[in-house]
Amino acid sequence: TVSKTHPADPADQDSMETTVSQAGQVWFPDSAYKTATAIKDMNQEGLPLFIIANWRGFSGGQRDMYEEILKFGSMIVEGLVAYKQPVFVYIPPEGELRGGAWVVIDPTINAEVMEMYVDSTARGGILEPSGIVEIKYRRDQQ
Repeated sequence: TVSKTHPADPADQDSMETTVSQAGQVWFPDSAYKTATAIKDMNQEGLPLFIIANWRGFSGGQRDMYEEILKFGSMIVEGLVAYKQPVFVYIPPEGELRGGAWVVIDPTINAEVMEMYVDSTARGGILEPSGIVEIKYRRDQQ
């Protein structure tokens, strides 16, 4: 978990400094933007890209939507689509790649340059295990 501090607005006497906790292994608007910017910069430098993927997805709260999480997630996809050098995605031992994070760095985005490697103890999928159980074993609707 990481704490993010928003300073008080000096132009507004009623504003206060706030601190927000951010869970690990999750892309928040700020970290998704940094990832997209790094991908773009490395492509401009002509460097190969090596991604060690261990994310449970994107944050999806109302504040995150307001802070443009979808825009920054799509910037990651746009950066990978435009990438000209080799891109290697690696899911490390005991790592996991879930939800929107899987969708964003799926090698089919740019199959000519992207490859994915996964350790045998890693996990991945679009849905969390609890979501899969709810869908797969749901009771018949009456």
